[in-house]
Amino acid sequence: MPVLYGVGVGPGDKELITVKGSKIIEKCDVIVAPTATEGGESIAFETAKDYVRDDAEVAILHFPMGGKDRTIKSKEAYDFIEKRLSEGKNVAFLTIGDPYVYSTYIHMLSHVKEHGFEVKTVPGITSFCAGASLVDKTLVIGNEKLVILPAAKINEITDEKFIVVMKLYKHEEEVLNILEEKGFNYTYISRVGREGETVLTDRESILKLRDYMSLIIASRE
Repeated sequence: MPVLYGVGVGPGDKELITVKGSKIIEKCDVIVAPTATEGGESIAFETAKDYVRDDAEVAILHFPMGGKDRTIKSKEAYDFIEKRLSEGKNVAFLTIGDPYVYSTYIHMLSHVKEHGFEVKTVPGITSFCAGASLVDKTLVIGNEKLVILPAAKINEITDEKFIVVMKLYKHEEEVLNILEEKGFNYTYISRVGREGETVLTDRESILKLRDYMSLIIASRE
């Protein structure tokens, strides 16, 4: 029976793809990878392309970041995948980071499961785990909790000591204002594991850069 594999390829460093993930990619007949812009590059595919067979079919599909178009594009991706699965082909859907952390894979998955196809998911290294290792910063310790939240929810911070802020782009100033007000030390990381990797701790430098592929790791006493 053909299988849809959701494969997390990590933050962008080709050496951070898991052995299991690379083996799955190598054996699949069809490789599907998302891009945030119509006709744009897929970071997930660029990360994993060394493991893709020469005879594999590759489809770079557009997944808008929000709105009704995301639902439409998810359905279009499902239709493409369903056709290949119905032909008896194994399909790998590549995702940057981990498939179940803020991933396009999640939006498309329900369509596949509803139609009875087998799905297997291969975890990947998240950008914030890779980022913490890069800057030698503890994510969480002891009996404390780690809160991972999108920048749009930064106002919901309460008594947390350790947080990771994702989806930072265009929310930088608001996030920094609140972190400083609440006494957090923060480290900004963009493009972790990729060309252009940058680490910043200075407010003005962060606000000047404003990179789409960025996050903040923050903590306080």
